[in-house]
Amino acid sequence: MEDNLRVDTVSKNFKILQKVDHYSMSTDSFLLPYFANVPRSFKKNIIELCSGNGGISIILREKSDAKIEMLEIQEDLVELSKKSLELNEITNVAVRSGDIKNVKEYYKPSTFDYVICNPPYFPVENMPNQREKFNHNISRHELLCNLSDIIQAIRYLVKQNGKFALVHRTYRISDIISECEKNGLAIKRIRFVYSKPSSENSKIVLIEGSISKVSDIKVEQPFYIYNEDGSYTDEMKKVYGIYE
Repeated sequence: MEDNLRVDTVSKNFKILQKVDHYSMSTDSFLLPYFANVPRSFKKNIIELCSGNGGISIILREKSDAKIEMLEIQEDLVELSKKSLELNEITNVAVRSGDIKNVKEYYKPSTFDYVICNPPYFPVENMPNQREKFNHNISRHELLCNLSDIIQAIRYLVKQNGKFALVHRTYRISDIISECEKNGLAIKRIRFVYSKPSSENSKIVLIEGSISKVSDIKVEQPFYIYNEDGSYTDEMKKVYGIYE
């Protein structure tokens, strides 16, 4: 194995390859597939946008037999995803190199039953002085695509009766709702993630929606990552696949 690669366990049955000098999977990347009500049938189609090293799609294979497609702009991460798929001998999952702003060049409209995405969170103006397009910056900041690009791509790709899911920073919730409304999408489920029960604010939000003009949002129970003593909550253990 290459010196800058490591193997990490991401679920009960699967592992992924990650680059030591790249942005690694975070808690958000585990929470999203746990939250998402993806279709289970092999007759359905799922696409992950901004798929990075492929961890989310690989975790989804634990809960769905659907055909899964990944779209990622960084070539080295596309190749890394392919290696992880080979490592796990996973079938019916493909990864494509491409820019979500050009999604119409790759796919026909209304192609997918479910669209899932863990996008860059932070506007470029929130970046430190450095603006280099290194992997870590691309993964966290809206250098190559922004929230509007993400929502427009979702609207183009999702079927009329399909769904989409996002994980994002809670402080961007008004932006997300606004962009969805502009594009004929509506949020149907929201779950706010807190560090622990005593936390004053939620930093992460999980969102699921569909094509709709009706915003009948269901706000689910809060998700807590830690107990007050710093140990993982029982639900977080489920997310990470920790069984005692």
